[in-house]
Amino acid sequence: MDEIINAFGIDGRLIIIQVVNFGILMVALGYFLYKPILRILKEREDKITQGLKDAEDAAKAKEEAGVEKQTILTGAHMEAGEVAKRAKVAADSQASEIVAGAQEKAAAVLSDAEVKREQIKAQALKESEKEIASLAVLAAEKVLREQA
Repeated sequence: MDEIINAFGIDGRLIIIQVVNFGILMVALGYFLYKPILRILKEREDKITQGLKDAEDAAKAKEEAGVEKQTILTGAHMEAGEVAKRAKVAADSQASEIVAGAQEKAAAVLSDAEVKREQIKAQALKESEKEIASLAVLAAEKVLREQA
């Protein structure tokens, strides 16, 4: 066996030194490279887990907000309907009052017009009587002149 080892040029001390160097390299790589990479991977996994949890919480909050929004909208629609009904009742009431006021004013205007009409009629009658009287006097004078 020594002949095979010598034929290939294998030195036992060199192999031991290389095994020790490889062990030192493995320890150094494990300490300076493997552990930090594992720590970084663990932090990344924690961030992803937290992100998924936050996304689930956000989805739940969005769903709750949607339900609350629908409740508020339903309430607002009902309230708007009530306000519209009250506004219609108030408008109808005001319209009735306005119509009644307008009818009263119209009746007052008609009454005033009737009074004025009667006054004008009475004045026209007086003026006609005066005209008729003056015409009668003139006719009588003319008749008297002709007879005289």
